[in-house]
Amino acid sequence: MLIVTGQSGNRALHNKVASGLFAAGNENNTASDRPSLVEVLSELRNLLEDYSPAWYTEEHQRRLESALRWASL
Repeated sequence: MLIVTGQSGNRALHNKVASGLFAAGNENNTASDRPSLVEVLSELRNLLEDYSPAWYTEEHQRRLESALRWASL
């Protein structure tokens, strides 16, 4: 079940994700410290499948699966 927390909750989540992305791009981090594209796409797929937001269509699912297969090559 998805619990909507409003804009402040969305902003907090966005800030957390953004800070993680900037930290991953930090030059002090080594490549092994950063999550791989496959890991990130897999986690995204799992979240979308678990929470099933209303806007997440079969087309989105197909595109994500395609991107995951491409990144796995």
